[in-house]
Amino acid sequence: MIRDKTSFVIICLAAGTQVAALPGGAQTQSASVQVPIREVDLSDGTRRYAITIKVDGHPIDAGLDTGSVGLRVLPGVIDSATTKEVGPVQRYGYGVGTTLEGPVVRTEVSVGDLHKSARWQDIRAIGCSAARPDCPALHVDRRQFGIQGNGLAGEGFRAILGVGLASADLPNPFQEIGAHRWIVELPRPGETPIGKLILNPSEQQIIGFTPLLLADAHRTRSNDAVRACLQHNDGKPVCAPTLIDSGAPGIELVNHRADNGWTEGTTARLTFGGSTDTEAMGVRFTVGRRMQASRFNAVADPRVEGMRIRSGLLAYFAYDVLYDADRGTIAIRARPAYQDGVIAVGGSHAD
Repeated sequence: MIRDKTSFVIICLAAGTQVAALPGGAQTQSASVQVPIREVDLSDGTRRYAITIKVDGHPIDAGLDTGSVGLRVLPGVIDSATTKEVGPVQRYGYGVGTTLEGPVVRTEVSVGDLHKSARWQDIRAIGCSAARPDCPALHVDRRQFGIQGNGLAGEGFRAILGVGLASADLPNPFQEIGAHRWIVELPRPGETPIGKLILNPSEQQIIGFTPLLLADAHRTRSNDAVRACLQHNDGKPVCAPTLIDSGAPGIELVNHRADNGWTEGTTARLTFGGSTDTEAMGVRFTVGRRMQASRFNAVADPRVEGMRIRSGLLAYFAYDVLYDADRGTIAIRARPAYQDGVIAVGGSHAD
């Protein structure tokens, strides 16, 4: 899921050069913790991803969302009488229009063996934004509403774990419990349904990652868009701030008219770095393939200033993704090709 607003600010951050390791700097590195990521398919075919966490000692399956920030928990999971409010009521909205409202509370939160007192949102009300009044939350009884459930009764999750690096009114939950960086390796179609999340990976575990150019490198940025270009084989490249987002499968070209070449079966490429150089790192994919999460749409969104590319799961199927919270950076490392899947191209990888 995305919290959608940004401007395209060109920054000077070296990218495209593979590094042996990203040094730990001044951070105190905790022991590495590995947690399974499970694929959960909704009845409409949408892929979601979950990890099991504990909030105040209660195990919860939380939707893993790299496009938002903050741990937010639905009513009925934790007894509000046992929590202590430490912040005002917040209203947080997602790209689909769903809004979650409730105070900030503090309890112990555990992810694998990493645990600490942490802040999260105790949701008291669910609604829709003015921009998207017909959002998924409108179509399901509140008692059967699940986050990331697409408005399908009894589907989705009782909590969402927003682990992006952008600025938000609620802290990143991984940082709250002592994680400085983490690697996301999503499960891929046709392979094992279990991926992995590595919190505080060691120096050895981060060898081979290449930093991506961010559209806005400031720590107060509104989202984690990177610089990238989208192009099908017979078309001109479209370059714009690009979101990679575990909570938003599919590809969307926002506020830009797509030509007629974006038909099912067309070969296309997402190229990182704001360059169309074939040597640059990127993802080669075929439009409209479920194995690649490559359904394509061109959409207008008045909430977004200028153009935007929402690339969904493409990067995660082609690469492991490293988030470094201390530096505010995102880096990628190619994964092996999988059957009928997307392919990591450019850099040190052969097309």
